[in-house]
Amino acid sequence: MSMCPEQTQVAAAPDYETKSQVARRLNVSKRTMDNLMRQRRLPFIKLTSKLVRFPRADVDAYLAQNYRVKAREQS
Repeated sequence: MSMCPEQTQVAAAPDYETKSQVARRLNVSKRTMDNLMRQRRLPFIKLTSKLVRFPRADVDAYLAQNYRVKAREQS
């Protein structure tokens, strides 16, 4: 009989960001973040009346879907 404990795999908890962190990534104000939340354009989790978190993967998907990077033309 083996005395080693069974190893269980635990899924990693998703990464969450604050409103300030997401605002910096999007280069927008906190007021714009409030508008995006009110319009349900950004997914978020409301933990309390004042505590909000944004799943990083969902913010990344929003960025990929809504923002395009234009390459500069070289002269």
